[in-house]
Amino acid sequence: MSNPDEELDLFSFAEAQEAEKTAEESAAAPAVPAAGAEETPPAADPESGLTFPARVPPPKALTRSDFQQLCVGFLASLAPHAVATSVPVRRFKYKVNAAGFWRGENARSKDVVKTAVVVLFDQVDNCFCECVDQQALLGEIHSLRGEKERLEAEIRENEPELASTDDLFSELRSWDYASSRNPAYRKLRARLEKLQHTLHQGSRLERIRRAGAADLCYLAVPTGLIAPDEIEAGWGIVYLNADRSFTLVREAELQTGVEPCNRQFLAQNIAVAATTAVLFMAGVDRRGKSVRFRRFPRKRQVQ
Repeated sequence: MSNPDEELDLFSFAEAQEAEKTAEESAAAPAVPAAGAEETPPAADPESGLTFPARVPPPKALTRSDFQQLCVGFLASLAPHAVATSVPVRRFKYKVNAAGFWRGENARSKDVVKTAVVVLFDQVDNCFCECVDQQALLGEIHSLRGEKERLEAEIRENEPELASTDDLFSELRSWDYASSRNPAYRKLRARLEKLQHTLHQGSRLERIRRAGAADLCYLAVPTGLIAPDEIEAGWGIVYLNADRSFTLVREAELQTGVEPCNRQFLAQNIAVAATTAVLFMAGVDRRGKSVRFRRFPRKRQVQ
């Protein structure tokens, strides 16, 4: 005989049945990772021997800080003796995102033998002069691209002596097209150089190069933002990829007319910029000869 104090609770019985049904469905359904959680490694089926790849989320859009980090990383890959960020190429004007210099081979040498700068632009309009019809000039440059590729193919066939002999693989061989005797190519090349000069005359890129402080000038942009033939000759072009890597698309040409005093001046600016960064990271504020201590800046957490 049942206990008279216990009564049949229909609502509790229905809730218990629903809870059991929900638990069974949850156990049968595949687990869905929480937002922001890392994907598990690929799972293997012991019977079939197949491995199922884990789903990889698309890469996040890079921020300005990410682009800046890639610029410094690219410059560091060139192995300069000193690197700094936010460095002016003149006294106070035309700051570049990263700059570095090389000393002489002699460890005791105080001479700066080579300098390099990296300029970061994440918008197309920043690369060109604002006083010209950019779309018209770019359209003409694009229209000449096919003819240029056709003539370069003829040069590779008719002037094999222009190929570099230092490359191991023929498909990766570099060619000295500028020394070609092809009159049509020389005329087209002159036209392209004129269009590029008009497009960049008076722009920030042109002023940085004209400052005469950097032997190597590199322009860093998000991948595909600009085409190499849209940028004036002499500039190296670096693509900043969404997977946090960089690709050197075009090597920088060694600038002529860079005076030793200008190299030394840029090296001094690099030292000043590096000192500012060190004091900030150390939590030290300097005002003349007096210093004040503050909290260390917070480090970004690794995602």
